[in-house]
Amino acid sequence: MRVLVASLVLVLVALSGCDSGGGGEPEPVPRPSPAITSRELTDHLAALQRIADDNGGNRSAGTRGYDASADYVAARLRDAGWEVRRQPVPFGYFRLDGASLVVDGRRLERARQFQVLSYSGSGRVAGRLRFAGSGCSQAEFAGLGPRDIPLVDRGICFFRDKARNAERAGARALVVSETVRTRRGVPSGTLAGTGVQIPVVLVSLRALGRHADGSPATVDVDAVSRRGRTENVIAETPGGSADRVVMAGAHLDSVAGGPGINDNGSGVATLIEAAEAIGPRPEGSKVRLGFWAAEELGLVGSREYVRSLDADERRRIRAYLNLDMVGSPNPVAELYRDGDPRLARVLRRSVARPLGGIAAGQSSDHAPFQAAGIPINGLYTGSTERGPGGRPRDPCYHLACDTLDDVNRAELLIMARATAGALRALSARHK
Repeated sequence: MRVLVASLVLVLVALSGCDSGGGGEPEPVPRPSPAITSRELTDHLAALQRIADDNGGNRSAGTRGYDASADYVAARLRDAGWEVRRQPVPFGYFRLDGASLVVDGRRLERARQFQVLSYSGSGRVAGRLRFAGSGCSQAEFAGLGPRDIPLVDRGICFFRDKARNAERAGARALVVSETVRTRRGVPSGTLAGTGVQIPVVLVSLRALGRHADGSPATVDVDAVSRRGRTENVIAETPGGSADRVVMAGAHLDSVAGGPGINDNGSGVATLIEAAEAIGPRPEGSKVRLGFWAAEELGLVGSREYVRSLDADERRRIRAYLNLDMVGSPNPVAELYRDGDPRLARVLRRSVARPLGGIAAGQSSDHAPFQAAGIPINGLYTGSTERGPGGRPRDPCYHLACDTLDDVNRAELLIMARATAGALRALSARHK
């Protein structure tokens, strides 16, 4: 999940008064899916964990861990009687071979105190840190000297915007500070594509210390970026009416910094179990599932899929539900406040308890569908936002500790059964 922190808005949505259909077709009524069990969901999560453990600790796009994850999903969906295809996805491959960050004579620890952003440029740069605001405009870099290394805060714009602004201003490296709410490490991040030539690192504000501005620093990054190819996994019911399609999706890749079992093995396991619960012959329209590649690198797989659809194929997709982080250990269950209200009503009925609302923005794979005019919504249980007790909803977000033990399996079971019920109801609506 690529969270846009500034756009996270928590809105409690009451069940009462929200179910009127507003005319037209009757609202679909979800049916529960008791066939989905916590044990089966856990089996899928454990399989993804083993894949990560056997492949360097992650399942990121372009790696053997991702390819093995795609093989696993395809096999499970074929076992469920669904038709499966693999869609090639070109993407920018990134490999980090080494990195160091020294501030005021202290060598910081990678992963725990700093991270290299995916698609960072390479190089070794020594100088003094100089605060440059948010870095969201090139003007903020105007006062830099030739040996200054700009230090910017997390701010409200994309990492890539900060990096390009710094680069255009002549900076030789960029350091971005992050207020990290957990001592477990700094989350992975991305510049969302190749092209940035300078080293860019994300560092814990706590690790920098209170007086970082003016401190001597050395940034050293050894990385490789090149064009590569990965795959989406697309599954569809052989039965059902072909004139309309109900769709759901979840990203299959992890960040390079961990196995990604909540983010987003939880969504993957949910869709596998939903497929088994729905079966190959739904009562109404066809149901299609997408397991997206390289979401963590910039929604690459879902963008490629939507781009591949012609106008008629886009019109046939009457709903898209996104599942990204639905088993957070300290959860607050939410739907997408800026998604389609009709789909929101179906999800509320499926969950059968009050749901919060999040402004999902461009943060996950629903975004390309929404931009194409396809009705979207989704379920989400949280990442770095504060949850019950004031603690982060998932303190292992984008970290190596996002393992099988990180997942709230009771919450995941609720989300999985709700997803299957919602898809079944949306399909039956179009008998």
